[in-house]
Amino acid sequence: MSAEVLSRDRVAVVVPIYRHSALLIEAIESVLAQEAEFGIVLILVNDGCPFAETEATCLDYARAHPGRVIYLPKPNGGLSDTRNRGIRFALETFPEVEAVYLLDADNRLRPKALARALAALEAHPEAGWVYPNIDMFGQRYAGDYGGPYSQLLHAQMNICEAGSLIRRAVFEAGVVFDTSFRKGFEDWEFFLSAAAAGFTGVNLEDFGFLYRKRPESMLREAEREGAAIRLAMREKHREAFRPAMLMRLEQAEAPRFAIYLSDRDEVALSSDPGQETERLSPEAFSQRIWLSQSDPSRHPSPPFMVVATEAGLEQLEAAKMLHWAFWALEAAADQKGISALLLQPGSEGRAGLSQSDRPEGRQVLANVLMIRTALLRETLQDESAAWINSLASAACQPAIRLLELNLPPQSAPIAGTAVFSFLSMVQRLRASPWRRGAMMQLGWRKGDIAIREAPHLILRRELSDGVAYPRLRDGGRHVGILLPLIEFGGVEKVALNFVRALRSWGFEPHLFVLERSDAAISDEWRALVGSINFLADPAFRAWGGGQGAYLGTEVPGWAQDGAHGRLLGMLHWLDVVISFHGGAAAGVMGQLRRLGIQTVSSLHLSDLSAFGRPVGNTYLSAAYEHAFDYFAPCSHQLADWCHAMGIPQDKIVAVPNAPSFPLPAEIAQASLRQRAGRDPAEPLRVMYLGRLDAQKGLERLAEVMTSAEAPRFDWRVIGGAVMAGAPLPAVVARHVEPVLTSPEELIAAYDWADVLVLLSGYEGLPLTILEAMRQGVVVIATDVGAVSEVLHDGENGVLLPLEGAVLGCLSALDRLSRDRALLRRLSERARADMNARDWVEAVRPLAQRLQAGFKSAAQK
Repeated sequence: MSAEVLSRDRVAVVVPIYRHSALLIEAIESVLAQEAEFGIVLILVNDGCPFAETEATCLDYARAHPGRVIYLPKPNGGLSDTRNRGIRFALETFPEVEAVYLLDADNRLRPKALARALAALEAHPEAGWVYPNIDMFGQRYAGDYGGPYSQLLHAQMNICEAGSLIRRAVFEAGVVFDTSFRKGFEDWEFFLSAAAAGFTGVNLEDFGFLYRKRPESMLREAEREGAAIRLAMREKHREAFRPAMLMRLEQAEAPRFAIYLSDRDEVALSSDPGQETERLSPEAFSQRIWLSQSDPSRHPSPPFMVVATEAGLEQLEAAKMLHWAFWALEAAADQKGISALLLQPGSEGRAGLSQSDRPEGRQVLANVLMIRTALLRETLQDESAAWINSLASAACQPAIRLLELNLPPQSAPIAGTAVFSFLSMVQRLRASPWRRGAMMQLGWRKGDIAIREAPHLILRRELSDGVAYPRLRDGGRHVGILLPLIEFGGVEKVALNFVRALRSWGFEPHLFVLERSDAAISDEWRALVGSINFLADPAFRAWGGGQGAYLGTEVPGWAQDGAHGRLLGMLHWLDVVISFHGGAAAGVMGQLRRLGIQTVSSLHLSDLSAFGRPVGNTYLSAAYEHAFDYFAPCSHQLADWCHAMGIPQDKIVAVPNAPSFPLPAEIAQASLRQRAGRDPAEPLRVMYLGRLDAQKGLERLAEVMTSAEAPRFDWRVIGGAVMAGAPLPAVVARHVEPVLTSPEELIAAYDWADVLVLLSGYEGLPLTILEAMRQGVVVIATDVGAVSEVLHDGENGVLLPLEGAVLGCLSALDRLSRDRALLRRLSERARADMNARDWVEAVRPLAQRLQAGFKSAAQK
């Protein structure tokens, strides 16, 4: 090699010095003794060290090695400032320097360290720095930081020692040591900044770096104050710790699931079952499993193994439940070690989940099986396979949780083979040629990146240890629709119409059922939402268990003291969460906001306590006002109430209720003609349509029905009970017809009726009233909630005071029965007044606010 090349300074070594004057000579001599075919410049930066020996030593070496050793004294400014001073000088003074090495004054290098490090940097042009394993002297220890560099792991722990060789381009990109980190961990923060700037690192197995370890050191002091340091680091690097970023890094660097597709005989790796990263042959997967067995801190393998068929996963995806299934299975496997999912055809228009820890042999029918990889490794070490093979029997020895999921009946059942396919894979792994070598411990360093064995826990720690829903953000605008249950109530109908309208504004809604594991999920729900999810948390109760109250409304126990991680983990990937009378779910809204998710409370009505006092979700939402970005009351009257309760006006976006289903123009015209041609001599057709519970004033309805009988009146009562309550009055029970769910059935019912009676004790703004009026049905209703916003007495219907409602209703029915011209006039006005009611327009103001929120977040 020519003398010119030998003399060129390709590496600068920067040594910050403070109070290590006696040890400094060892560090300097180790640099001067480097065996390299390139020039090395040594920059000694004295950070105002009070020991005269420091300056004397630096001056002696600078004079002895002019041009090769440079001395820079400066006032005390801390470690970061001192490093930055030396780096700046090196880059400005030596334009040919390609990389900078940082050596603390009490550490040292082996003779070939920098030559090996620069060669590694040249061999990895994608890397911004080369970092060492930690070989300690003083207190002897050898720590292994090998394996592929991971930004995900780096966000959790410092895996890169400051004694790294750093490419010049990193500093030229503006990455420097932050001088506000003055008590340690400066190197961790620096490399996080480098990663944020787009650089990565590469580990060098035998770098030749020697770290002096003493019982008391700055790092030990920093560890004592670690919580404060980590908090400061998180504040500066918010993006690095956001769940969306951690999920993206997990997918790219440490996929959570190894999915063995038995019908393809392939293993797909992914953290999002809808977006796999790569596919392996069983042989390649076997190699990875056994490598992770030999050294899990260096050779990662997915923390969960899943066994399924590609056809089975496609069926889950078609049912909008693929990601939820993996989330639920992971939560179950966490607790039991093994979980399984059995798919079964269910009832029309329903979906349901049941769980059992004693499946009594039903697990052999499972379509999907999940096992923690740590348990799989233990199984593979077992000399006998009898324990794991009992999975295929009724006398199953391993702990297992079986989830049974009812899918729509039109979903063709697929035979479950997951257990047998898993056991077959276990036998293949046990027979692998890699097994014997994996049982031998060859490394002499101790694996120091323990979290590499369980990288999925990094994201969980941001979610109160909740299992993270395995779905990547894809740039869409995903909205979570939270409901405690789904049956046939008005709130559920409002939610369905929100979903339809939000889709028209470019959002992708997702359904989350919080309290029940069985729901009336119609084909329309399935068509409109991107996913269907059950919280399935036995501890969650929308109401109850509270130790305090807000303005007379109990604050649910789960909201205050519950384990929020499960719900937080299920929702972390969303952009917006809308709670439709979700009760205790209000307790997690503040945490969702801190994750950057916009939160909305959709409000409909106040309930009444046993003493007639207004209570319920309206008051609970007001109690958690700080946790919601917006409040979406169903009426202007309720919006005024929200403001009067102390909710800022800017947070209130009224979304007035509209009919729950569209009415095609040709059907509306046919309905009009049919109603106009009705014989006035016929009995007046009177209908009640709604839930059969106490709120709806069924005792009052019974009194009216008893007095207004045939032949003048023809009654229909349509509905079902959602909440358990007192038995129905006999006269009401005799007329009850099943719940109507399809628009076609409801249109036919409204076509039949002349009058709708609704004598509720309290309401919001019932959809039934709006739908009836739209089809020309004259409504007789009590003046409760926001009913008076749409129903005007004597103009488009009959509005009754709650007191005296029975007599008022009987009088109105008598009058309408006798005066069909009055009936016709009220009918025509009701229909005209409802023409302008439309869900897409009703949701527009809220959709615009949410869209503005996306723009604001993108600009931050």
